[in-house]
Amino acid sequence: MTKNNKKRKWIKYLIIILVLLCSTRYFIFNNNIDKNKINVRLYINTSDEVSKGKLQVNWKYLAAIDAVRYKNDFTKVNSKDLKALANKFIINDKGKYRLKDIDKVLDELFLNEKDKKKVYSYLEDLKYIGLVSKNLKEGSVNRKFINKLTPEAIKLYKKYKILPSVTIAQAALESNWGKSKLASKSNNLFGIKADKSWTGKVVTMETKEFYDKVINDKFRVYENVDKSLQDYGKFLIENKRYKKYGVFLSNHYIEQAQAIEKSGYSTVENKDGEKIYAKLLIDIIKENDLQIIDNKVEAEYH
Repeated sequence: MTKNNKKRKWIKYLIIILVLLCSTRYFIFNNNIDKNKINVRLYINTSDEVSKGKLQVNWKYLAAIDAVRYKNDFTKVNSKDLKALANKFIINDKGKYRLKDIDKVLDELFLNEKDKKKVYSYLEDLKYIGLVSKNLKEGSVNRKFINKLTPEAIKLYKKYKILPSVTIAQAALESNWGKSKLASKSNNLFGIKADKSWTGKVVTMETKEFYDKVINDKFRVYENVDKSLQDYGKFLIENKRYKKYGVFLSNHYIEQAQAIEKSGYSTVENKDGEKIYAKLLIDIIKENDLQIIDNKVEAEYH
């Protein structure tokens, strides 16, 4: 064998070894969840279906567990098993509901320690994945707004049982994520009008009623954003119609959003005259994973 042939042979062997090493490294270290194959809407809708009338299940827990039990092959997911998994997170104690810790669910599923670690690793992968993933990124306009309001929204939940997701979604919708003139100039995030009971400062601005009717009306002015949030909670609790329609009895954001719409918080309609306020709130909540904030506070306070 010539010197050149020997050299080519060794280069060939070296390439084969490098390919094998790279393949091994891939299988050992590539433990990320296959984000592109997750049907996010299925997981959100299933967790909501199971949660209605009870407490909010975290859809990302379900997706992370399925990534382990189906070895990242999401084509094997079926609605029956997914619903059964979601139900494992809810404890019914004589009609009173509590949320089960994820560690307990993992134990019930008989996952070994290695698989449990994978679940938590996948949860990290899912942190910025959702229906509209760009909204979940730190530094985005939506995320900054949500982070700013979350602490006070949680306080309102503890005090009045208004879900943080609903509080934040209403603020986002009514103030265009804090960018409206009423919000930026007067710290009024919720479009609350200055009725006879209001003794503070007032500003007159244009506002839209129903589908396309524009009028001038008086609105409340607040010292800061926290004051706006606090007055929002007070406004709901002091107006009997919100209690009448069961706003404070709802433990799920879809039910609470619908109750707020029925209570007449907003007159917004589509061009066909159909009320769409609840749908607008629900869409904001789903697209920004606000229901996961509900899951965390309900797990802590129930």
